Amino acid sequence: MTKSFITPPPPSNIGGACSIGDHTHRERDDAYIGAIVQFAPRWRLVLCKDQIQWIIQKKESSHRGFWRGKQYMTSKESVFEACGRLGLLSDANTEAVLHALPDRASDTKLFHQSSTNPNTGDI
Repeated sequence: MTKSFITPPPPSNIGGACSIGDHTHRERDDAYIGAIVQFAPRWRLVLCKDQIQWIIQKKESSHRGFWRGKQYMTSKESVFEACGRLGLLSDANTEAVLHALPDRASDTKLFHQSSTNPNTGDI
């Protein structure tokens, strides 16, 4: 089975830039390392910390709130369906990121941008 490697773009960090050292492993945080794409200021797609499902999250408030899961999907097809229902597919760049996803979330392997070994994520 071929693994896909996705290096998420640095999540938006309102109030300042986010450096590599700022990334966290908490799905609710702005700087969550599993963030894949931000659709809008309060909507994003992440890979869960166990790397078994994708989650469409909505931020509780624009400044200090936490990200909360709204849709949970294990297949790329279901990601597109959920994004379509929520009106999150209005940008060609966003759609390109989604098309690059593997067919199943469990086939995704995240690694840190500073990783020297993309096959294991080791730094």
